Amino acid sequence: MYAKMWLALIVLPLAGIPARLAANASAQESMRDLGGPGQYGAFLTQGQLDRWVFEGEKGETIIAHVSSKEFDPILELAKAGLKKEDKVILEVDDPGNESRFSYRLPEKGQYEIRIHAFMYQGAGNYALQVRRFQGKPLLVGKPSIGAFDRDGKSYHYFQAVKDQILIPELKGASSGAWKMLDFKGRDMKDWAGAVLVEDSGECSLVISGHSEYRYDLLVREARRHDLADGEAPAGSLQKGELDVWSFQGKPGEFRLLEVEKKGEMLSRLLYVPSEKKNTQRFSRPGDRPEIEFLPVASRGGRLRFAAILGREGRYQLQLLGETPASYKLSARDPSVPIEWGRGVDGNLPVGGAAFYAFKAAPGQLLQASLVSQKFVPLLRLYDMNGIQVVASGDDADALEGRLAHMVVSEGLHRLQVSSQGDGGGGDFRLTLNETKLKELKVGGRGQGAVQPGAMDFWAFPGEEGKTVFLSVRSAAFEPQVSLRSPDGVHLAADNKGSAATGSLFAVTLPKTGRYTVWISSRRGAGEYTVRLIDGD
Repeated sequence: MYAKMWLALIVLPLAGIPARLAANASAQESMRDLGGPGQYGAFLTQGQLDRWVFEGEKGETIIAHVSSKEFDPILELAKAGLKKEDKVILEVDDPGNESRFSYRLPEKGQYEIRIHAFMYQGAGNYALQVRRFQGKPLLVGKPSIGAFDRDGKSYHYFQAVKDQILIPELKGASSGAWKMLDFKGRDMKDWAGAVLVEDSGECSLVISGHSEYRYDLLVREARRHDLADGEAPAGSLQKGELDVWSFQGKPGEFRLLEVEKKGEMLSRLLYVPSEKKNTQRFSRPGDRPEIEFLPVASRGGRLRFAAILGREGRYQLQLLGETPASYKLSARDPSVPIEWGRGVDGNLPVGGAAFYAFKAAPGQLLQASLVSQKFVPLLRLYDMNGIQVVASGDDADALEGRLAHMVVSEGLHRLQVSSQGDGGGGDFRLTLNETKLKELKVGGRGQGAVQPGAMDFWAFPGEEGKTVFLSVRSAAFEPQVSLRSPDGVHLAADNKGSAATGSLFAVTLPKTGRYTVWISSRRGAGEYTVRLIDGD
């Protein structure tokens, strides 16, 4: 009779416990003393709760990070002596096999860092890293004075707001002798001493210097502005000040940003979406890069950024004063339309660049020429994604730059006009032409001529799996021959032919479609004969 009553007494209380706690009512517990900051390691058994106990001071910041390769750890902070089911101060379950927090203690007392597996299901080794320090309050934009402790460290805490850019300035210590920690105690990356706050919360600033020396500290916030196309705003910077100019962009848009400055400053252009959650930040096959930079020179008191934008959202130009400086800023799409079969005349500023845009379709074979008597011309071609697909040669004595390209993808293409070494400028003429390909049949023969520095082209229909031999012979020059697939991919080439032997190679065609033959000269110019021989 008594045994049955005891069973009832045991079963009935468990019926009122929440399912999660009831499932873990028999979980083991382990208690350890946390002597101080440092790295700790332990093994967690199945269903176990580990308690790391320490004496905490009011206002002390505790940063804890637990990681494991064997289970998903849950990290908690609680007042010591609490039962497992009692309310804790913090409970953190970060994605992946780690969790972390940064927390400033509200009062003096005994606390514990608690670790267990998700749903108490899991076991294995884990590492616990703990940092502890007593920080001083800091207001952004307000100067303060501090002193280093015996270990040459000083700590501050402050409230940060998402999207702030902060620039600490130190006097009495090395300018780079600091680290900023985010609301979870992680190191925040900086650019030239400026830090972007990605999430709101209480952050920390850790400064290193000589033991018991004093220092002056000022944490500035960057000034933020909106930038519209066609505007030319002006500004000024003191040393250590940062101006941030934001503008909206879409994939495929082109921007040339120019900063005419006096004084020394650092600058960068980057993609900074307002909302990370709704924005894809990880590249997938075929994705555009966030920004594709085109090469332009920053000379003569001008900073230049030429960029094809790859995402929809916000972009920022950041200007940081290294000395007192003033500037004038402009942002625009400088592309000038150019028509097929037409030429345009222009004038290139010394050290500058000019851009021309045109639409192209797959299978078009284009040839462009840049001629100038004032500078050594350099011509570059970019596809719709801003990727450079071809450029003219680097002959330092040439007065003409030529390029040829078989278009692979449909869209807006750009030609960039500049000078070799970005040191020249002056009048120029640019021409863009589509080359109509001469037809060549399998088993057939053709004749043509190559002018100095130019190319000649042929096309033929091919079938997948068919093997052909391509022969080019000339008594006047050393032929250089290549074969391109229907989608413009380079398949084979022979540049070892001579005027005596000509060029000969075989290839098995990978797909059915229209193939192109590119013929140029390694040395000399003149007439040639081309043959396409059936290899089956």
